[in-house]
Amino acid sequence: MPRSTFAYSPRPVSLTVYFIGFALCLLLACLTGILARPTGFLSSFWPANGVLLGMLLRWPELAQRTSWLIASAVFVLADLVTGSSLLAAVWLTAANLTGVACGWWFLQRLDTAQLQLRQQTSVLYLLAGCVIAAAGASLVGAGAGVHLFASHWLQSALMWFSTELMNFMLIVPVILSIPECSPRRWLSRIESRVSWKLLLPLLFVLATEYAALALGGPGAMAFSVPALLWCALSYSLFTTALLGLVVCTWKVATLSMGIIDFTPADVELMVSLRFGLTLLSMGPLAVAGAQLQRAEQLQRLNRAASHDSLTDVLARGAFMDQGQRLLERLQHEGSPVAVLMLDLDHFKRVNDSHGHAAGDALLRACAKTMLRVSRPQDLLGRIGGEEFAMLLPGVPAAAAEQIATRICAAVRSQRVALRDGPVLRATVSVGIAWNGGGTAQTLEELLRRADIALYEAKAAGRDGWQRHHASPARAALAAQV
Repeated sequence: MPRSTFAYSPRPVSLTVYFIGFALCLLLACLTGILARPTGFLSSFWPANGVLLGMLLRWPELAQRTSWLIASAVFVLADLVTGSSLLAAVWLTAANLTGVACGWWFLQRLDTAQLQLRQQTSVLYLLAGCVIAAAGASLVGAGAGVHLFASHWLQSALMWFSTELMNFMLIVPVILSIPECSPRRWLSRIESRVSWKLLLPLLFVLATEYAALALGGPGAMAFSVPALLWCALSYSLFTTALLGLVVCTWKVATLSMGIIDFTPADVELMVSLRFGLTLLSMGPLAVAGAQLQRAEQLQRLNRAASHDSLTDVLARGAFMDQGQRLLERLQHEGSPVAVLMLDLDHFKRVNDSHGHAAGDALLRACAKTMLRVSRPQDLLGRIGGEEFAMLLPGVPAAAAEQIATRICAAVRSQRVALRDGPVLRATVSVGIAWNGGGTAQTLEELLRRADIALYEAKAAGRDGWQRHHASPARAALAAQV
């Protein structure tokens, strides 16, 4: 995320388009904050700084002089068109950008995993960055409260610091955790997971918020903590951060009704509320980040257990398990399937002439080539030594033969350059077993048939393929090779 290119782009988009979207997002955030500004005072909710900091961290390509100039122009323009004086607009913009710059200076130094909230200490680092950002904004902006709104410097500084800290902690995690996929794919993923069981944590959040609104009192702010923690255990990091933003924003609106006017007269209650909401948001974020880290570690462990460490294709056991399940589903659907057995020709000569390290390099290159010319739905596994197997779902016999031809040509044309100078070449022999879906066969039976055809391909001169036709005479010939 933060150290990569833009999250998702189905087609190349110029940087100008991103800058236009960047400016529009900031303008909308500014107008939202201005509408939440009490008459004659600072805004009670100012999302623009959090949006700006989050976008600069989420998309580093935007962290350049042009972006800061656009942000300055948008901030000043938004204040001017809504009736602020030029002095107020420039002063407030300077404070806002100072805070963002301070936060960016600290947070952009973190590694990708920390910035994506995938480490146990990520939330603490994020809090430290947001504290630095809020402090920078309050030091510059506190004077605006004195000269523009006739408030005391300390009161103005506390108001700046508390609101900036809360806004940064609520908004920045949402932007940093935006999924790296197309909106259509994201929505389809949500639709595939929606169930009543999955909706229970969200319903619990609504119930606790209703109870907080109905009962009131100083403890009402913490009513939703168990529900948000449940959401953190059930939903993605982005969904958890978004729910935290919605819930805390709702609490600002509901808890302030008749209690806090967001003016210097209620500065203690206001600061206490904002600090409380800031700390409230940290728990679910920390839990969701820990869940994400745990899921990634389990995924790495599962991959290490199921994939061959040398070639990074499926190991024999995983290929047999996954292939058998896929084969049973295809046979249930009546779909055709093909199994290929692939063996590198004269591989022993490579090990004898150049050593096992060269042989390993050749195996890795051949596996990579086979993956490149195969389809995404195909399964490729290393059966042992220099022998591989591939399962091709939903292919007619002619298509399986074309794939085998393509694999042979790709392996034949590849070159593997060794460090000490020699360039290795390889060819592969392929045996094909095909099932049209009319008869039930196990994966082991198809592999045995493909293995017979593989020996026929070797007997025919290697560097080619043969298809098994279940002929007893050909089987006997293969057994003699």
